[in-house]
Amino acid sequence: MHIDSKNNPNDTFADYPKDKALPYFLNKCAKQNGSKIAIKFHDRKLSYKSIYENSNRLAKVLIDSGINAGDVVGLALDRSPEMVISLLAILKSGAAYVPLDPEYPKDRIEFMLDDSSAKILLTSKKYKGHFHSGSTELLLEDALQKAEGYGPEEPEIVIDSDSLAYILYTSGSTGKPKGVQIRHYNLVNFLLSMQKEPGMTADDKILAVTTISFDIAGLELYLPLICGAELILSNSETSKDGRLLLDLVKDEQISFMQATPYTWRMMLEAGWENYLPIKILCGGEALPKDMVNKLTWRSSALWNMYGPTETTIWSTVKLIENDEDITIGKPIDNTQVYILDEHLNNLTNGETGEIFIGGEGVAKGYLNRPELTAERFIDDPFSEIPDSKLYRTGDLGKIKPSGDIQCLGRIDHQVKVRGYRIELEEIEHALVKQADVKETVVIAREDTPGDPRLVAYVVLNTGTETVDIKAQTYTWHQALMAVLPEYMVPDDFVLLSSIPITPNGKTDRKSLPKPDYNLINRAGEYVAPRTDIEKQVAEIWQELMGLEKISIFDNFFTLGGRSLVAVQIMARIEKLTGKRLPLATLFEHSTIEKLSLMLNVDAKSITWESLVPIKPKGSKMPLYIVHGAGLNVLLFNALAMNMDEEQPVYGLQAKGLNGVDEPLDVMEDIAANYISEILAQNPTGPYALAGYSLGGTIAYEMARQLIVMGKEVKMLAVFDTYAKQTDIFDPFLIRTFNAIWLVIMKVLYSFVLFVQDPKRTVEYKSIILKRMIIRLYWKIFKGNEEKREGFFAYDNEIDEASAKAKRNYFQKPLNIKVDLFRAKTKTFYMSDFKYLGWRKFALKGVNVHDIPGEHNTIFAPPNDEQFAVVLQKCLDRVAEAKS
Repeated sequence: MHIDSKNNPNDTFADYPKDKALPYFLNKCAKQNGSKIAIKFHDRKLSYKSIYENSNRLAKVLIDSGINAGDVVGLALDRSPEMVISLLAILKSGAAYVPLDPEYPKDRIEFMLDDSSAKILLTSKKYKGHFHSGSTELLLEDALQKAEGYGPEEPEIVIDSDSLAYILYTSGSTGKPKGVQIRHYNLVNFLLSMQKEPGMTADDKILAVTTISFDIAGLELYLPLICGAELILSNSETSKDGRLLLDLVKDEQISFMQATPYTWRMMLEAGWENYLPIKILCGGEALPKDMVNKLTWRSSALWNMYGPTETTIWSTVKLIENDEDITIGKPIDNTQVYILDEHLNNLTNGETGEIFIGGEGVAKGYLNRPELTAERFIDDPFSEIPDSKLYRTGDLGKIKPSGDIQCLGRIDHQVKVRGYRIELEEIEHALVKQADVKETVVIAREDTPGDPRLVAYVVLNTGTETVDIKAQTYTWHQALMAVLPEYMVPDDFVLLSSIPITPNGKTDRKSLPKPDYNLINRAGEYVAPRTDIEKQVAEIWQELMGLEKISIFDNFFTLGGRSLVAVQIMARIEKLTGKRLPLATLFEHSTIEKLSLMLNVDAKSITWESLVPIKPKGSKMPLYIVHGAGLNVLLFNALAMNMDEEQPVYGLQAKGLNGVDEPLDVMEDIAANYISEILAQNPTGPYALAGYSLGGTIAYEMARQLIVMGKEVKMLAVFDTYAKQTDIFDPFLIRTFNAIWLVIMKVLYSFVLFVQDPKRTVEYKSIILKRMIIRLYWKIFKGNEEKREGFFAYDNEIDEASAKAKRNYFQKPLNIKVDLFRAKTKTFYMSDFKYLGWRKFALKGVNVHDIPGEHNTIFAPPNDEQFAVVLQKCLDRVAEAKS
């Protein structure tokens, strides 16, 4: 075989300003496009001028907080424009950042902070005090407030292009993630090359969907901001749902998007059938042949991307026009790719060898890992530039006659699952630490095409004869979720008496048996589908979960269902039935039987239950939690999952959420309806009741009715509920005076809140004002009622019914003790901040428990974990107390 010199893949020299760090290009672009929209997030739009000035100000705050050039700053923020501004500010301060996805396990984030010696952790009030490390915590809200006192001009510092831009942690074979050190010139060369090919202009709109802890986020966030393009930022929920992504691409007229094959498959399954003028970048794992056929005619261009984190995001690109020639293409600017044998001989004749990458993208090495750095980053024997390095990728490949490179898989045990690079040894390290685990091997299997699964093979110290594999699998799964990201937790566990080995004493991975994917965690006997819709849903579950037979009463979560599979299931159901259900529907209707009822074409035939088993199993006294105004009970799922394993939790959701039943508007009727369902499920008691917001008042009335029936109410808990007596029986003048006084106090207290947290106060008050305007519009233009859709279609009607019930409810004092769970952060005025009005109604007293967060965030992570601990202690105490 001969490669023509003009097809030499390594002839990639391109002059670029290597002496300039990334902020130079960001600043230059911002000045040229000042009034143009730079970032859009939901309804928020920020101009280039705004992000330029705000990032400059924030950079100065960091500098005045002790950050010097070369320091490291950890960043743990939810996806928002402020997250992007914070990244820019860190770079402009001369520091390097460590991107930390707050959804990752706490221990993992704390390791990264300590390993990187991050001087400051920049996070939000939502995560205040959550992460423990040697870093000084700086809250973004405080920093932004302080930044208002600084000028908008650029910080007067010089940033060396050879200094670090970021340290990104990838899965590590030693059981701990390893930090890859990327310099400014590495990143600049990459971005300037991407600007040319695949190509981006100021007319593009790019959708950013990737977590900042995944290196490819660097393209999504920085490329548009040096090109003058518009960056549309998706939130975490949208990024995981193919249907929401597809809608966003259409609504925002996205012209450029980068994602893994898994995300593109989600969007295809969500019903993407027509052409969209979008340039697709696909990478992170091998591009499947069947996907090429689907994507090429649906998009303006399909590019296949390849590159490890250690060589700065992507190192090769290839425009894919058909499925006959799927390669990873040729190197980007100033990048060389070699196929070498074990003696480092250059294989240019089509032979298979290991892929090595050199050039401007090669990272500085691994942080604090000199031996591993020396092993993976070797001297470049083909370069005349002193100290040049080649990165040993561990991937097999060969060069085709065209000069294109073909990637043929891994040499070692590293795998790619759904785009994430995973060192299997890290999972093995975590699993072998579990009790009674003697030995373990983890592999990636793809027994069903397009569905790669991580499988753990385990040898126990005690043998396998008496082990309940279902219970043991659940225990291991929960333990690993606490220390590993979700994508690294095995989907299946297999018990073995011994790990098979080859004749030379190595693990014989090829001999590891296929898991029994039909080993189902089933409480009862298998029950086959009874209706056409049940059969359709069962077939979708079986296909996507890799199971042959699923009973209509099997629970999605006890079958091992995960969020990624849930996305596929709901997308497939919508495509089949034309009916879109929220992903959260699976929490409420987690069996084929219940989900099928929701899909019944005759909605009126659906039997709607207010009582929802959130976590029904357990030996302790059950807890029944009542919804807030107009809401269902999905809010309580995270709280329940953080409580004791033996603690059953049920939710009570509003009647009318199904869009068929009329909502109840009398407090006594609402309580009686919920009691009837509780008694049908638990006729003897004793009972532990709780309610959130309005639900606290409903729970109070339920307790009253149960006591009248002679039932024992062990606990009445109210979650940030204010007990306000109705004033409908008061004289008109008194009602008017009280109403005016309340408005005055609310306005005055708003100033207090604004001084404490101006940004949050404006956001919160804006939401309230928006809802008031919408409801006022509906009252004035009643003819539009039939056109209501989405959230407000049912929520407003139930809200109005609930508000009427509360307004007309005369709350009588009750001979009971109330456990008040009070949010620490106040967001609105109350005349009684201490007891929230409950002292005059709870004749046996009020126990106050402070919980983190504000009224609307007490169930959000990490608040849910602390809330669950306090609530569980309270439940255990009342359960043990004698009546």
